[in-house]
Amino acid sequence: MTSDTQESGTDPVGLKSLSPSRASDFKRCPQLFKFSAIDRIPTPPNVYQARGTTAHLALERLFELPAAGRTPERLSDLFREAWVELKPGEFADLFTDVADERAWGIESLAILNNYFAMEDPTQFEPLSRELDMTQAVGDMTIRGILDRMEERPEGLVITDYKSGKAPSERFAMSAFFALKIYALLIRIREGRTPVALRLMYLTGPTVLEIPIDDGQLDAMEHQLEALWGAINKAIATDHFPPRTGVLCDWCSYQDICPAFASDEGGAV
Repeated sequence: MTSDTQESGTDPVGLKSLSPSRASDFKRCPQLFKFSAIDRIPTPPNVYQARGTTAHLALERLFELPAAGRTPERLSDLFREAWVELKPGEFADLFTDVADERAWGIESLAILNNYFAMEDPTQFEPLSRELDMTQAVGDMTIRGILDRMEERPEGLVITDYKSGKAPSERFAMSAFFALKIYALLIRIREGRTPVALRLMYLTGPTVLEIPIDDGQLDAMEHQLEALWGAINKAIATDHFPPRTGVLCDWCSYQDICPAFASDEGGAV
């Protein structure tokens, strides 16, 4: 899970740090970025966030086991154990009754076990899991958590788990934006360029994979520098124009977004 780490400051002359997920937010919609990273308006947890957070923890712990123990049954157990740990926190009030929670759990386990249709976890050992990264890139600091990195015969591969559905072909390449940032961070930190980026969508299941090289990472570094400048300019001028599109229907802030406000101040 690429991190949603919040930026650590809102100084008008610039941010102190930026996460790949927040960079993606600004690229998608500056107003979304303002709501989440600057105003820090909380959004109520939902069943999809609960599933994703719990599944990530279960998959992380799967690789703590000996290879022979990485079975569908054990992954299901790890999901249940992770949910017991996570539920009392931000998800304490998520379900109104036991029946709803049970239905969610059954559906979640079915989706989680799609993982084994995408790869065999007994055949490799990750180099890192949930790698906490803080890395200087030019005059900015990028912070985030990388789901997984492994070594293949051809080189380093970065993998990110997704609990939702794979994007349509139209949006497939944009889904790799955050992972390209992580690949850049790995190149700076390790002195090695990853050879591939993988998005593993449990719902489907679907694996999207693209090759990566130094030319693409050089371009990403330039894009990130330009984005950093645009973010700081937006902060200095307090100008975060909304950028509407098909993804607005899934935005948690739609009811307060100026793009959807009527002249009377209510939602359109």
